[in-house]
Amino acid sequence: MPSVVLIIAEYVCPTIGAILSTCAFAAPIKSLKSSMKSGSLGNLNPTPWAFMTGNTIGWLAYSFITLDLFVFFANAPGLMISIWL
Repeated sequence: MPSVVLIIAEYVCPTIGAILSTCAFAAPIKSLKSSMKSGSLGNLNPTPWAFMTGNTIGWLAYSFITLDLFVFFANAPGLMISIWL
């Protein structure tokens, strides 16, 4: 039977990381909605979204190479969000 420390280190912490990663990727959605409503970007900088797309593509490639589902599920929502943004 696996120890509690092993379960926390290999499953609980990566799951929490994937959830927090998705929250971080979704952070600019509120600002984008208000910019779309006003019809102007104003002081909203869209450049980080391009880097977000490249970053998530790189991490998804890494997840396929290492077969790490936690890395995949932490970055797949980010890719979808960055393409949508």
